[in-house]
This record gives sequence, structure tokens and C-alpha cells, in this order.
Amino acid sequence: MVFEGSVPNGWKLVKLSDLGEVNRGKSKHRPRDAAFLYGGSYPFIQTGDVKASDGRITSYNQTYSEAGLKQSRLWPSETMCITIAANIAETGILTFPACFPDSIIGFIADKKQCDVFFIEYLFRLLKRRIQAQANGSVQDNINLQTLERIIFPVPEIRTQKNISNFLKKLDDKIILNKEINQTLEQMSQTLFKSWFVDFDPVIDNALDAGNPIPEALQSRAELRQKVRNSADFKPLPAYIRALFPAEFEETELDWVPKGWVTNRLENILELAYGKALKKTERTNGDYPVYGSGGVDGTHNEYLVKGPGIIVGRKGTVGSLHWENKDFYPIDTVFFVKPKKYYSLVYCYQLLKTLGLENMNTDAAVPGLNRNNAYRLEVVTPTQSIITKFTNIIQTIQHKMDSNHNETENLTALRDTLLPKLITGELSLEDLPNLANQTEPA
Repeated sequence: MVFEGSVPNGWKLVKLSDLGEVNRGKSKHRPRDAAFLYGGSYPFIQTGDVKASDGRITSYNQTYSEAGLKQSRLWPSETMCITIAANIAETGILTFPACFPDSIIGFIADKKQCDVFFIEYLFRLLKRRIQAQANGSVQDNINLQTLERIIFPVPEIRTQKNISNFLKKLDDKIILNKEINQTLEQMSQTLFKSWFVDFDPVIDNALDAGNPIPEALQSRAELRQKVRNSADFKPLPAYIRALFPAEFEETELDWVPKGWVTNRLENILELAYGKALKKTERTNGDYPVYGSGGVDGTHNEYLVKGPGIIVGRKGTVGSLHWENKDFYPIDTVFFVKPKKYYSLVYCYQLLKTLGLENMNTDAAVPGLNRNNAYRLEVVTPTQSIITKFTNIIQTIQHKMDSNHNETENLTALRDTLLPKLITGELSLEDLPNLANQTEPA
């Protein structure tokens, strides 16, 4: 299988094995068959980890013990992993030493001949062609011989590094934005839980006033007191604390802050139905189309003005997606319409606490029954507290939206330039404003 297109002057055609070591991973057992091999200190990478890596493997879900390592191999950092079963032709570069099974091929680059990051970018282009070589058996797969048949062009090493450094700068910013947004999202969730699930401000006020804490909340109050006594404790500003009561009262649901009410979800928001839109009826455009699994293409028209919340109704039950732009929700999802003074950001954080993903109707096709969701009961605070929470979280959400928009633009730029740079159709000299930034140190 020869790489399509002309070979630029000075580039040479090679096989992967010409550029370094290419071998299958080693693992004679599966976790369910030999539990003693797992749970140690050695990272064990699986095909799903590679698929989710975005080209750089920075996390893992399983580890090997010493016994596991003995029947495997510890591959060095900067090994490129290529999946050959299950998730075929996914690639990612190890950022730490790790083991992996024989469903993954490892490539250790000869650094005198190639740059591993350039090769990984190139294999992103080859992905679809490699997948087409799958055997089509019960579980599609490829093998070492499949990779050995692939012939592709590479430039000299310095050009490889210049190209990969340029693309890595885009990827680094994309990864950083995602990491920042994960941190900001955690901050939003933590604040919501502290105020509306654990009732920390109310407990603080009750402790300061010497008011009794209900037995059901004693353990939380004790933990809260330890936090208050720590050197790192930063109390809420007095004007925010003043919004919260200093007492609890018993309701049919449980002990709740005095003056707060128990509400059914249907009084807080509406789960509106999306609209059917077959793929054959769509025209590619600027508006994301949402199914329960997330974005499923684009359309030239929108159904809902952003920002908005999408909730999985059929398929991926209870999935939650935030979209800051106008969008088109199809009929496998709901979109959220807040009621009264409940804000969109409040509803988003609230929905995360309700376990909607566990409310499958057990039908042949998994589904979320809207009326069942509407009957869920939650404790809601006063309007002034909702308003203050909204003001705080919207600032965070605006930053997340800005990062997300930048990430989309950078991803589009990378995906446009990658095939042109990797095949030599475009050189860094054609990008004078960026070329100097790509020179390796």
C-alpha cells in the first residue's frame, strides 16, 4: 500500500520498520483470567486508552504488578502505540514508560532517522486506509504485515522536527485549553455541591451562631469544622454568607436549610423534545447537530439559540452536553428550558447531580422517560442565592466557552494544515509568520 500523491524533492519512500523498532505488545492474560498480574505500579495501556489520547497518552486505567511485568514488556516513553484490534489504527505516543498487550503495536523511533511525533501525525492521515485493511472477521483487526506493506514519504530529520514542532504547538494549546476547562468545570461542580448538596454556608452560619445541627448532618458539620480550622480555609465573603440561613428545618424529604423548599424537577425546567433530522436531510453548515452521544455533524440551520443544555433521551441515556452556540438537537435528545428565576448554568449543575444516566426505561432501545425525570425532587434555595450563584458561575462558563471556541478554531487549523505539511504539499516557508516559532532548540 503506497502513500497516495507525488513525493516532494528530497523526500524518500520508507516503511515503518526502516525508521525504528516495530513490535507487538506482550500480554498472555486478561484481567478476568489472572487478577494477580494487575494492580501494581506499572502503567498498562489498552486500546481504549490509545483511542482517547488525542495523540499523546497521558493517563491509564489499569496497572501491572511485578508478576504482570514479567510476562510483558515495559516500553519507553515516546513509544508510538498503534492499535491493531478493537479500535483499529488509533495512535498515541507514551509520555511515560508503560506495558501494553498484543492488540497494540509499539514503534520506537531511531532518532537519527525520524521524529516520532512527525510519524504519529503521518499515521493520523493513514488511519482510514489502514482501517480499510481490517480482516472483516468477527472482530476486525490488522497485523504487523499490514503495517509492513505501507510505504510513505518522509523528509530529512530537521524538516520532520520543524513540522511536528509546529503542529505540536497547536496541539499543546488545544490540550491546555481542555485541561483548563476541566479544572473550571470541577470548580463549578464543587461550588454547586458545597452550596446546594452539602449546605456548607448554612452549616458555617449555624456553627457561628451556636445553633443546633441535625443529627443527619453531624458528620458533615464535623468535617466542615476541620476545614474551618485549617490554615488554608478561606471563608465566603460576609455579603454572600448573609444570603444563607443559620438554621435547618425538617421536611418530608429531609433536613434542609430553613426557608428553602422541596421542588419537583418539572417546576424548575422543561425537557423539550428535539426534532428529527435525518443525515440525508442535512446541509453542512455552522450549527452543530446534537444526538445523545454529542455532536453528530452540522447543519445550515439551528433549532435552538445558544447557549443551551442537551440531555440524552434515546441511546446514551442521561448524557449532558453544554453548547454555547446556536445548535440543532435531534429527536434522540431533550434540550433544557429553565423556568422562573432558575438560570441555565444552575440547571446544568443540578442535572449533573440527579443520576439521569441511571434512569433507563429498560426498553429495547435505552430511553429516558421525561415524566419520570420530572418527578425527581430537589431542594432549592431562595432567588437571591440562585442569582449570586449564577453570577459567579457565568464568569467561569464564559471563560470555558472562550477556551472551547479557541480550541475549535485551533483544531480546524491543525486539521487543515496537517495533511498539507505532512505530505509536502505545503512547507513552513509558506507560513512566514509561524515558521520561526517551529524551529527546534
